Amino acid sequence: MSDAETIDTPAGRCALRRSNRGTLAISVLPDSRIELAAPHDADSAAISAKVGKRLRWIVSQQRRFAEMNEARSPLRFVSGATHRYLGRQYRLKVRRGDPSGVRLAGAHFLVTARTGDPGEIEELLVSWRRARATEQFSKRLALWNIWCRERGLPEPRLRLLRMPKRWGSSHRDGRVYLNPDLVKTPSICIDYVIVHEVCHLKHPQHDAAFYRLLDQVLPDWRRTKMRLESLPEP
Repeated sequence: MSDAETIDTPAGRCALRRSNRGTLAISVLPDSRIELAAPHDADSAAISAKVGKRLRWIVSQQRRFAEMNEARSPLRFVSGATHRYLGRQYRLKVRRGDPSGVRLAGAHFLVTARTGDPGEIEELLVSWRRARATEQFSKRLALWNIWCRERGLPEPRLRLLRMPKRWGSSHRDGRVYLNPDLVKTPSICIDYVIVHEVCHLKHPQHDAAFYRLLDQVLPDWRRTKMRLESLPEP
C-alpha cells in the first residue's frame, strides 16, 4: 500500500492510500478523521464523488463517535470503577495486602495491592489483562493452524503489540500481532480480528481477493466490524 496523501472531498480533507484493491473503502475513525483506501488507478475526482454519495453516512458516523467521546469518562483505578474484559464491565474491589494480584469473582475485579495507589492498581490490571490476552488469543489463533497448513501458509504465531490506532496486523511469515487491549472486547470481535489477520497471510493487501476470502470464511464479518468500531479505540 502506498504512503498516505490528502484529498479534498465533500466531507472535507481525507487521508488517501492507494493499493491493489479493486474498490474504494471509506473509514470514519473515532476521532472523526476519514481514511480512504482506493485502487492505484482511481481518479481523484471519481473518489471525491463517491465520498459525496456517502456523505450522510459519514456525518452520521462522526456524530455517533462525537457523542460516545463526550460521554466517555477517563478510566479510574479505585474501588467502584468499572473496567472491561471480553466485552463485559467488571467493578473494581481494591484491598491492601501482600502478595498483590488480580482475580475475577462474579461481577468484580478483586485487586490486592500493597499500597492501594491508583498507579499500582493500573499496573496490576494491565499485567493481568496481558496474561489473559496471551491465553485467549493463543487458543483462538491455534484453531487456524490446520486451515493454514492445508493452504500452504505458515502457522500463525502470536505476538502482542500495543498499537495506538489498530487492533491487529500480520506478516507473511506467519507473525500475527494483536493489541492486548483487544481482550477487553467481546469474544466475537476478537475472533473477527484474528480471522482478518489470518486472511492477510494469504492476501496481504485489502484487495478484492482478500475480501472474497474474508466473505467465505466469515460471512457476517461486516456486522462484527461495525460492533468493534463502536467500541473505544485501542
